[in-house]
Amino acid sequence: MLLSSNSGDTPANFKSNFVSSLDLFEIKEDCEGLMAALSENMLIVIMLLSVFFLPGVLESCSSHLFITTPKKMEALSGSCLRIPCSFSAESGVASFDSSKDTFGLWIKDGSNVVFNSEMSNPMKIIGNLNQRNCTTLFSDLQMSYAHKYFFRIENGPYKATDVCKPLHITVKDLTHMQKYTQEK
Repeated sequence: MLLSSNSGDTPANFKSNFVSSLDLFEIKEDCEGLMAALSENMLIVIMLLSVFFLPGVLESCSSHLFITTPKKMEALSGSCLRIPCSFSAESGVASFDSSKDTFGLWIKDGSNVVFNSEMSNPMKIIGNLNQRNCTTLFSDLQMSYAHKYFFRIENGPYKATDVCKPLHITVKDLTHMQKYTQEK
């Protein structure tokens, strides 16, 4: 604060004006500290909200094919696994047409391993794909089949993969289970 040439500006008045300027400076610093604390608290609240409430929103998935199947299935090696499965197909560039030949595929995540309904392999789709039934029988399960799988249909120009809901298959080692039961 500057002194003016008024006669009321005595050293005592100057001191009280100076002290009040310092007080204002401290109040300003306190406000900035308070704002920083509030900003930090707001950041914590936003982070907590994102952890508890936003995962479902952030996980929204863009797909034109939606399967209904268990999320996780487990079986013993060497056994068969029946996977109940149905699907709904939304129109995208093309539409699903149940009068056309429909092929189903199970794609193993992270690889190019594909189990096609038209080929002879351990995974056979036993449901009627034209009726949107993708029930599958997985025979002679091997430990290497334990993985995450995505379902895909191809129906004329309509081709879609459900990338939102994979099926997780766990295969337990039967030889390990046999050893365990023999030891008892």
